[in-house]
Amino acid sequence: MDPHLYQRVLLAVQASHSPLASASDRQAAYAFCEEFKSREDCALYAVALYQRPGGADSLELHTRQHFALHVLEHYVLTRWSALPLEEQQKMRVELVALLLRENQSDAADDPVFVKEKKVSLLAQIAKRQFPQRWPDLLPELLQIWQTGSSRQVELVLLILRSLAEDCVSSSFNTSIPPARRKDILQGLNVCLPQLFPVVYQELEKQYAIYKAATATPMQKSRSQRLIHAALDMLKEFLEWMPLERPVDPATNFIIVAVLLLEEKEFRVAGAQCLEVYMARGFGKENRAIMLQSISQIIDKVNTLDLTTLEPDLEANLLFHKKVNDMLVTWGTCQLDVLLLDGPGDQEMALLRVILRNLCKLFAHPSLIVTEAQIILWLTVLKNKMILKQGEAFLAEILDQLRQVSFDKYFKLGSPERENAGPQDSACDCSKEEFDDHSEYIAYYGNFRGRLYALIRVLVQLNPAIVLQSLHDRLVFVLSQYAAGTDHLSPDRGFCTDLSTAYLYHEGISSLIDCIVKQLPANAMGNPTNRQALQAILQAILSYNTPDPLLKFRQLLVLASFAKYYVLDGSTLTAVFEMLFANINFVLSGEDVHGKMSSGTINVRRRALASLVSICQAIPAHILPVLPVLCTKAQELFAADRVTDTEGVMLYEMLVLVSNSMENRDERVQFVQQIVQDPLSKWTSPDMTALVSSSQNIVTAIEAASNDEKSKKLLGMIIKTLTTLYGIAKRAGVTFSPKTTENSGAFEGAWPHLLPNLLALVRSLHGLQDPAVKAVVLKTSSACWLLSVSVDEVAQLLGGKNQLEEEEVAKLPVASRWSKWHKNVRDISYHLMGVAVGQTSFYTNPQVASVLRNSMLSDLDLMEHRHLKGALAYVYLPFLKNCPRELYPSLLDPVLSTLFGHFAQRLAAILQRSTSGDKPAQTPWSALVVGIEDAKQEIAREKMVMELTRQAVDFIEYAIDPKTVVGTDTDNPKHVTSPEDAFLRDYILTQSGTLPFAIGAVLVQVICWKDTLSCRKAVALGDKLVNVLHADTKYHALLGSDLFSAALQGVLREHVGHVKEDGLKWEIINLARNIYCRLTLGLIPVEECKGIDPCNQPLRPASSLCSAPREILLSLPDVAPGQVEALDTLLREKHSIKTQKNAFRELLEMPILAIRREQALASGLTSPLAGILGSTSASAKTIVDIPEKLVIPSREFENQIKWQQAQNPNLDTQTLFGAQ
Repeated sequence: MDPHLYQRVLLAVQASHSPLASASDRQAAYAFCEEFKSREDCALYAVALYQRPGGADSLELHTRQHFALHVLEHYVLTRWSALPLEEQQKMRVELVALLLRENQSDAADDPVFVKEKKVSLLAQIAKRQFPQRWPDLLPELLQIWQTGSSRQVELVLLILRSLAEDCVSSSFNTSIPPARRKDILQGLNVCLPQLFPVVYQELEKQYAIYKAATATPMQKSRSQRLIHAALDMLKEFLEWMPLERPVDPATNFIIVAVLLLEEKEFRVAGAQCLEVYMARGFGKENRAIMLQSISQIIDKVNTLDLTTLEPDLEANLLFHKKVNDMLVTWGTCQLDVLLLDGPGDQEMALLRVILRNLCKLFAHPSLIVTEAQIILWLTVLKNKMILKQGEAFLAEILDQLRQVSFDKYFKLGSPERENAGPQDSACDCSKEEFDDHSEYIAYYGNFRGRLYALIRVLVQLNPAIVLQSLHDRLVFVLSQYAAGTDHLSPDRGFCTDLSTAYLYHEGISSLIDCIVKQLPANAMGNPTNRQALQAILQAILSYNTPDPLLKFRQLLVLASFAKYYVLDGSTLTAVFEMLFANINFVLSGEDVHGKMSSGTINVRRRALASLVSICQAIPAHILPVLPVLCTKAQELFAADRVTDTEGVMLYEMLVLVSNSMENRDERVQFVQQIVQDPLSKWTSPDMTALVSSSQNIVTAIEAASNDEKSKKLLGMIIKTLTTLYGIAKRAGVTFSPKTTENSGAFEGAWPHLLPNLLALVRSLHGLQDPAVKAVVLKTSSACWLLSVSVDEVAQLLGGKNQLEEEEVAKLPVASRWSKWHKNVRDISYHLMGVAVGQTSFYTNPQVASVLRNSMLSDLDLMEHRHLKGALAYVYLPFLKNCPRELYPSLLDPVLSTLFGHFAQRLAAILQRSTSGDKPAQTPWSALVVGIEDAKQEIAREKMVMELTRQAVDFIEYAIDPKTVVGTDTDNPKHVTSPEDAFLRDYILTQSGTLPFAIGAVLVQVICWKDTLSCRKAVALGDKLVNVLHADTKYHALLGSDLFSAALQGVLREHVGHVKEDGLKWEIINLARNIYCRLTLGLIPVEECKGIDPCNQPLRPASSLCSAPREILLSLPDVAPGQVEALDTLLREKHSIKTQKNAFRELLEMPILAIRREQALASGLTSPLAGILGSTSASAKTIVDIPEKLVIPSREFENQIKWQQAQNPNLDTQTLFGAQ
């Protein structure tokens, strides 16, 4: 060993950790250390450095030892497999002696970072040798355990935990090959009879020391660490060990964990162990073990205080969550086991205690604790067996669930609320769980959605009690919180979003909306329930407030009673009077056509929205008062008391009611009267000239600042189109594949409306033409047409709080034209969507040309946000309403153009994103202003994601359409309508181009990072495979392109592209399906009618596709024998789960190889690339051991079974009645 080199190593370690060293010195030290690790004799120096670290203080000493251990670990990772077996054994013995057998007192304990590195080093050796080449691992560890210090015992426990942990971690994240993992787990399993008694005795011993009154603080601390280490190890073992092992009477670790639930220091660890055990699959054969264990657990939980949070709120809240998780896990995984073969009195008594404890935790101040239970309660309350046999005790539980659900429907637990009174505990919990009010509100939205589902079930079980409770709560809110008293607005003293009164009104109105809308029809007809509804409605109508926020909630809830108005029409008069009065609502000092506060605008719009909602829900019952509504509307128009937007909503309300007219001529005449004025404005010569070209629009915008006529005409576009759209969509013609009685009322307007609308769409698309765009960008005002509006940016980023106020304030007045462009384009697309829903639209023999020259014009240049809007608002209605006879001539070319373009667009975007290149300017890139560069990229990325999701949803409707039926029942179903089935069959089986175009899109999406899009694309890919696998012309698409994309989705993960394990399993299932159907010619069990699934006849080679097999063989570390073994298994085992596991095991080695390749590639781009390159040949991998694992006990059992089979012991005495 070179003393000079040794000293240089010491200096390099010191410099790399010294805060006083310069950056260049530290960089040089890092480089030297990396170079040192690549030396063949680095382990020799590392051992010497560990044994004689020196150092001025303990920190420097431990830093040097940590570096020495790091070098040794690197040596094991990179060079172990190349060492001869004798050297491997020699090195292992030396390291065990060095790290585990060293004489060191308990007082001189290692810091955590050194301890973890020791464990990691020895665990890495064990992963490579145990059990075949290190059969004495456990005896050696137990010997150290029996004779060593507590410090050594802790290391042994940590090593065992690490070894088991890596073997049961996610299949996609482990570094251990499947064969090695099985060997290690079998080896550990054989050791359990020797290991567990020692662990059990150690726990008893250390717990006695910990509780002893005479124990010193150091002794208590040492025992505490050992108990935690033992419990952590036990938790990993509980995931896979035989179910009967933890409840062995001699070493009943379940009882130990149960007893520790009342020990503050160890209760969380105990609960985690029990949760892991309760998640196991007990099944019928181990039902008794499960019942015994949960009985012991619930007996203990029943004695725990799970309500008190102080004085240590953080610790108590964590423990309450763990107990809650444990009980929820039991319910999720074991409820069906409990109910097997019909539960008896003993099982129902046990269930009663469990549900009561769950109910106690359901009322916990923490929203997270409550939410974790909701799905379980839905399962319990929909189980007919439980409802029938548990009727005696469920009433009390249902009452508690109802009260808590009502209480938590109010947003009263914000972490920023002060002096919250009864909600103090909830606010304290929120302070621990949420960073601020915004995060709390974001979480609460999902929470309330889940709670909504539970309340729906509670309403169905006992509507009378629910309605009475709701009335009592409403009266309380209206009397106790009639006006705001805190967090009031500074100008008028009204409520704000944080005012307690508003929080109560928002909660009660949402609760009423939830319950009243979910009332079953038979419950609505019950006299008692109707009386309760009447009392609730009268209380709402009697309440009077000038506060805009409170008034808004009052008006909102009036729309919830539409079903009740059918039964009691007398209340409609009072309801309409209140709504029309509030359409004209203004605060003092405000003007309808001048400045109005947002609160005033919201009240007026809410009154209109509720009016429209009621008329839409029960138009036939409103028809008798249509003249009165018309008179009221005319009064508002005559007095000039409504804005343009409000006028549109009034038109909508009148048209909705007119749809119930029995006489078609009357309906047509009524609509014509309403549509006459806006249509004449839309078809005026000035408007026609304006919308005829992009240049005219640009010219008008440039002149608008000085020319009032141009400004008014530009504003008229939005006003007239919005009015026409509101009338058209409400005239009974929207998105209907069939001609209904109500259709035709607006039909006469389309020939006049469409020419200018098509010209406007063409002009808007033409703004992206390079020549036009170059001219527009040079203008002072019209250039903002090409920018994303501030509101759009805020929506993309998740709220206006993400905008830089200073940057937004700097934007000129002309920037409003970006919002004008968005609004005009949106309303144009919406109206086009109504148009393509018309039967008359398709009677035009030039319909294909019409679409090509409007919606499909300049498709290659459309921004992502505009293409997304076109897909949602126009092409989806077109897909739904295109007549069957036009599928070949119209639907096929339009969809082929769309899908083909989108596949090309995705390929360009996603490949650049995958490679990590900075996004370049493309024709689709949007101009984003008002935010910093980093946020601009986030906004553009969000546009891509939203477009991708919209495109995948569009494809889903095309080839896998589903309609939900029975939404008002406990068992809603997804069905495919005959019209949707015909469309699907045409696209997949009759079109010669659409399957290829759709497949090209799915191939791109599967490899992308968005989980939602990818998951849907995988399901749709599976659909393509199931339908098209037998047609050889699709083999290249399915067997090569789609199969490669699926493998790439699993094998290659890039920064920001890591897929969750559940999605990876779905992708693996797609790859398995492709391989089975195309390469092996196998079909699933459900399709094997009259055929043995395990002995399916071989298909001709000409009908099979060899590409998937060739792709598998091209993967790194995949041998032909492995693929042949996979083929055999897939033919013999028809369980999809078994087949998926086999595929995953085959792919594990390529995953590890590709990760090494990626690590090396990233290393080559680092400052130390030259040094790292010298070790590139050394793979940090764990290889399989060729020696077969032989377990004597199992070999003996197998031999006995074989002998019994060869020489059966027949009991001949009972033959022929012999005695």
